[in-house]
Amino acid sequence: MEYHIPPGTEAVEKLEDFIAVNRLTANTRIPSERDLCAMWGVSRSTLRQAVDTLVGCGMLYRVKGSGVFVSVPKISRNMVGVDSMIGELRQQGMFLSKKIISARVIEATKQISRKLKIPLGRKVYEYIRSRSIDYIPAILETAYIDCQEYPDFDQHYTENTSMDYIFKNVYRKNQTSGEEHISVTYASADEAQILEAEPHAPLFFTSGVIMDENSIPIMYYKQLLRSDRFKFVSEIYK
Repeated sequence: MEYHIPPGTEAVEKLEDFIAVNRLTANTRIPSERDLCAMWGVSRSTLRQAVDTLVGCGMLYRVKGSGVFVSVPKISRNMVGVDSMIGELRQQGMFLSKKIISARVIEATKQISRKLKIPLGRKVYEYIRSRSIDYIPAILETAYIDCQEYPDFDQHYTENTSMDYIFKNVYRKNQTSGEEHISVTYASADEAQILEAEPHAPLFFTSGVIMDENSIPIMYYKQLLRSDRFKFVSEIYK
């Protein structure tokens, strides 16, 4: 089954990208719904859902009668990452399995090229996977990897291998740092079916970039996590 990113999730990314590319500072008003809909060819309801998502995670805020504005940036949280999180779950004694829903080579979009720091249009591997925890689908994730930097990656990666293992043992790359962003979204019909959740059920949406020891991007990823299966915590040290 081929999985397509739903319009609502794509609109969230377009809004985030618009803020970053245009370097909109805190308390700057974003364009009107009408202008953004015309710019991206999306419906008012789709755009409103995307704005609601970014308002909910604190990236934007509304002023009645005035519009939508960029919020003061929040303090960044420490990165968890895809494989490190899976490793932690295994250490807790949970049974994990994954299913590759889609594996293909695509051309890097503006968002992918910016995240991986590669030229626009370069070939990248796109993997869409679902993960089950104790036999219950809980995570839907998409990963993007540079084909030029990691040739023949598709010859090594299967449902029985981990990306972390391949990076370390085939390409001699270690995942040492990165950044991750977290927000809240709602399941589309396709996402709900894959995750065995109710349509429009709340989901955590995370996206991030994993770096090697030279701070060069290894992978750009996006995840949808069932909110009834996960919570995010932060440890504070004095």
